[in-house]
Amino acid sequence: MPKANCAFEQQWTDQASGHTLPKFVTDELHGFMSCGVLGRGFAHLYCDTCHEHHAVAFSCKARAVCPSCLGRRMNEGGLNLVDHVLPDVPLRQFVFTVPFSLRFPLAFDGALLGQVVRIFVDTVDGWYRRRHVDRGLPPGETGAVAVIQRANSDLRLNPHVHAIALDGVYSADRDGKGLMFHPAPAPSQPEIETIVERTSKRILRFLQRRGVITLVTAPGDGEVTVVSDESIGEKDPLLAKLLAAATAGMPPAGPANKRKPVRIVLDPDDRPVAKGNLCARNHGFNLHACTKVAANDKQGRLALCKYILRPPLANDRLKILDDGDVRLELKKPWSDGDGRGEAAWGRGWVGRP
Repeated sequence: MPKANCAFEQQWTDQASGHTLPKFVTDELHGFMSCGVLGRGFAHLYCDTCHEHHAVAFSCKARAVCPSCLGRRMNEGGLNLVDHVLPDVPLRQFVFTVPFSLRFPLAFDGALLGQVVRIFVDTVDGWYRRRHVDRGLPPGETGAVAVIQRANSDLRLNPHVHAIALDGVYSADRDGKGLMFHPAPAPSQPEIETIVERTSKRILRFLQRRGVITLVTAPGDGEVTVVSDESIGEKDPLLAKLLAAATAGMPPAGPANKRKPVRIVLDPDDRPVAKGNLCARNHGFNLHACTKVAANDKQGRLALCKYILRPPLANDRLKILDDGDVRLELKKPWSDGDGRGEAAWGRGWVGRP
């Protein structure tokens, strides 16, 4: 086993109980570290025509971080969406992010995150249907493909949603025997603000009903504080600790973090705030809907589908340093003004075989 793997697992083992991280975490790590390494196994290919010999290393077929395997899935998935799933109609991308304080509980509970995604997509679909009827057209249906991205470009844990929506509605044609697609007018900034406001309210109500958060009115100022369920992560404390560190952008080999109650201050009088063209924020929830692709733009549609399916790591931004550490080159400098635009990781996190 590579030394980097051993160091990582040793640092994330409970010395008292001997419990370590879930098997799916360590399996992904082992697979990523051995992917494409000829010494771990390969296939020998021979061409009867040109008599060329090729050794092709086995891939890990992982689904978490491996840039090579996820890159292949990105290309295959993008082509499948364009050729077999999405109809030839205009498409619009909606990117939805949640407040920082909710990222850990949603990242820890995949089923809970799936419910939140469904609420978001349902809100967008409902907005399309209502606008369609308001234009005097018969009721219809629309649809979307949603993908959960779990990381920022700097690899901080940030579960957020990229949804490709049909930019319009299907409704019955004039003779009632078929369906006709009606392209939607471009959304306005106030409409995007309305969508993010409605989505945030629905999600907070849902999380309250599920017992994940508790809404408490702060005395005297009309504000509301959201406090998360402190029992989250008790069944798998090591995984919870790792996710908390990843959310905060701390190296997994860093000091232990005791989770604090999640708090979001909500003012009932607050209104959504514009954050750019067709981009708005409300109570820490952010929605961006500026990207649109025409029905006949196949290359644009493919690029958009590949974008929402992209892996969290890119091989061309990873470098192994002389001391064995791994450096990730960021797309842009840190927002605090640090111009280095890179983050170096110790061998205890990501290393080389």
